[in-house]
Amino acid sequence: MAQDITLMGASYSAVPAVTLPKTGGGTASFTDVTDTTAAAADVASGKYFYTAAGVRTAGTSSGGSGSSWELISSTTMTVSTTSTSAQSAGTVALGSAASTADAIIWVHIRDTEGKRAGYFYGSDAIFVNANKKNGSTTAFTGAGVTTIRCTTSSTYAGYTGAYGVYGYSIASNGTLTVRKRYNSSYSLTVNSDYKVDVYKLVPPTGMVLFE
Repeated sequence: MAQDITLMGASYSAVPAVTLPKTGGGTASFTDVTDTTAAAADVASGKYFYTAAGVRTAGTSSGGSGSSWELISSTTMTVSTTSTSAQSAGTVALGSAASTADAIIWVHIRDTEGKRAGYFYGSDAIFVNANKKNGSTTAFTGAGVTTIRCTTSSTYAGYTGAYGVYGYSIASNGTLTVRKRYNSSYSLTVNSDYKVDVYKLVPPTGMVLFE
């Protein structure tokens, strides 16, 4: 930004910087920084910048895209089943926090009793709401479901939406349906209390998904 200044009785308009001779030779430039809009969180940690007040300030940002996961729901669900077909384990009302256009939702489910050999202990499901861009009011588009189990030999393996306790769908009104299913092939026990945490991905400022 430029400033009007008076130097040794003479007036100068719209001066962005002043260059002066240094003792011992060379020159030094002094630049106006009053239009600085950056804050410490905008600048990488370990780097320095000058605020609009001319204060030399260290950045605090750890980098990354600026996106983050926001917890929008947390509940505990008691599950008991011996059925090898998928059944509803319950629903979670997420409301407008999840039903907005372009929302990316992560359903994180964990057995509160921990990783026990021979027991299913948790799942992660990702849902993407790309429908609203074309005017649709239908349920979310599921981007994928991953369930994780603990075998009797304590070896962990990943599967896709086949059994256990997992986020199944999110309706257009934001209602999350959680399913349960026993898998006899692995003698898999799913009876337990599960913590269901639902997160929404908040994109970086200025970034719009699916455009």
